[in-house]
Amino acid sequence: MRKSRRMCYACIRSIFGLLNGLIWIVGGGVIGVAIWLRISYNGYVSLLPQHELLSLDSVVLMSGTVLFVAAFLGCSGAWFKSSCLLISYFILVAMLCGAELVCGILGFMYSETFSVSLQQELLTGIQTHYNTSENYAGITLAWNHIQHQLSCCGVHHYEDWFNISAWPGDSRVPHSCCIPSFQYMDDCGQLEEVSMWFPSGCYQKVQIWFKERLHLVGIIGFFIAFIQLLGLVSSMILFCGTRRRAGFKTYKAVKSQSAVL
Repeated sequence: MRKSRRMCYACIRSIFGLLNGLIWIVGGGVIGVAIWLRISYNGYVSLLPQHELLSLDSVVLMSGTVLFVAAFLGCSGAWFKSSCLLISYFILVAMLCGAELVCGILGFMYSETFSVSLQQELLTGIQTHYNTSENYAGITLAWNHIQHQLSCCGVHHYEDWFNISAWPGDSRVPHSCCIPSFQYMDDCGQLEEVSMWFPSGCYQKVQIWFKERLHLVGIIGFFIAFIQLLGLVSSMILFCGTRRRAGFKTYKAVKSQSAVL
């Protein structure tokens, strides 16, 4: 019975350590990608200039850091049989699960408020920061890329581009709003000919894109929840086993000293 317990403990320790070792490597890679995005693109895909922490590189960096730290604690705790590192891993992952749950509940409860605020922030980015200076080059690149890839124009429609700071008093749109058959014309967005522009807004297109891939989001969410639950259970088993072994060694040492006396 004791031998089977030792084998089970060793198996859990090996799987837990290997899994966290892989996640640790992935976390380091994610941090590297975030640094590359920051250096190479200077905040590319920062559609919300009022909230710098929501830019792509910042989100990727925070995610990579959490993965790196949590996996390091788990892998080191399993390798060195450290109860301190294992309980730190358990607390960190438990806090992460709690934060995800709270964010999910708040997102569901205030989805409409969040949607309205997001649309307003995107409009503000277009009206005041698009193509105005090198400091906001990321916004210009991001909007041009999104409109070209999703075949859309503006947040709600092409009129969102009228009379913005980049071209005050003009009813024009960026060249990325032009439908493919007119993209060969350099002045397509300046002709005020709406039949040459994409009629749909990008916010609606993004919503449709996510709804079509909602099953993938569910699968990814289920997989992440499973990995986190597995990590919590495994770390607690290893923590209890490590404490039990430490207590048994202390008991043997005290017993030996008593026998000598």
